[in-house]
Amino acid sequence: MSYESIIVYSPRSLAEALDILAQRREQIRPIAGGTDVMVMIKDGVLKEKELLNLSYVPELSYIKESDSSILIAVRQIGSPQIQNLGTIGGNLGTASPAGDSIPPLYVLNATVKLQKVGGSREVPIDKFFLGPRKTVREPDELITEIKIEKMEPGTYYFFQKLGLRSANAISIVSAAGSLLLQEGTVKYLRLALGAVAPTVIRAKDAEDAAKDQPLTEQLIDRIARLASEATRPITDIRGTAEYRRKATYGVVYEALYYIMKGMGKKVEYGVESGS
Repeated sequence: MSYESIIVYSPRSLAEALDILAQRREQIRPIAGGTDVMVMIKDGVLKEKELLNLSYVPELSYIKESDSSILIAVRQIGSPQIQNLGTIGGNLGTASPAGDSIPPLYVLNATVKLQKVGGSREVPIDKFFLGPRKTVREPDELITEIKIEKMEPGTYYFFQKLGLRSANAISIVSAAGSLLLQEGTVKYLRLALGAVAPTVIRAKDAEDAAKDQPLTEQLIDRIARLASEATRPITDIRGTAEYRRKATYGVVYEALYYIMKGMGKKVEYGVESGS
C-alpha cells in the first residue's frame, strides 16, 4: 500500500471523530501521533485504507487532577521525536508487549476509557490487552482517557529499560515499580514487567513476597528471582528467552538496590525527590 492510496480524516471534535468511526468502523484505523503507523505503511503491513487522525481533537489533549486520581487524555520512553509526537493512547492502542508507557500504567492501576457514539466504558489496564497487537477495543470505540491512581507521599518508584543501545530502541526487558517503605519495611510493592510475555504482566508472587518484609539484599534477590520466574519470554532478534529471564533479574535487582541504598526516586507531597 502506498501513501497516495490512503485516505485521512482529520475531525475537529470528539463528536465528529466518533461519528466517522461509527460509519467506517471496519475500514479505518484511529491514529494520534502515528509513529507506528508510518512504519507499518512503509513495511506494507497496514490493512486499513483509511486513517482517523485525532491530532486536532481538543477533547483528547489534557491532564486533569481529582482528589484520588490523575486523568491523562518522559525521559526513557522513546526518543525525543516520539516524545513530541507520540501519545499514551497510541502506545496503548498499538498493544506491543514492549510498549514503554504500559508497565508504569500497570503499576498505577490505570483504567482506560473507551468511548463510542452513545456510550462509554472503563476497562482496568490489565484487562485491556488480549495479546500482542490485540486489545478489547471495538472497531467503533476510541481511547479517550486514561485514569491513574495517585501515589502516596513517600512512595518510591522506578522505570528501568534494557535495549540494544542507549538511544531510541525497543525494549528487550522493561520493569516499572512502586514501593512504600515504613522504617525500612516494605508495606507494598507493585511490579510490572514488559517485553517478557505476550502482554505486560504484574509479578504477583514477587509482590506478595515483599509485603511486610524488611528491604534487605536477601529480599531483593528473592523478589528479582520471582520476577524472572514470572516471565514467559520469546526468542527474537533482540534477545533469547533465557537472556530475557536473566535480564529481568538484573533490572529488578538494580532498581530495588538503589532504593535500599536511599538513591531511589520518591513522591513527597506530589513532588519528585531523590536522585
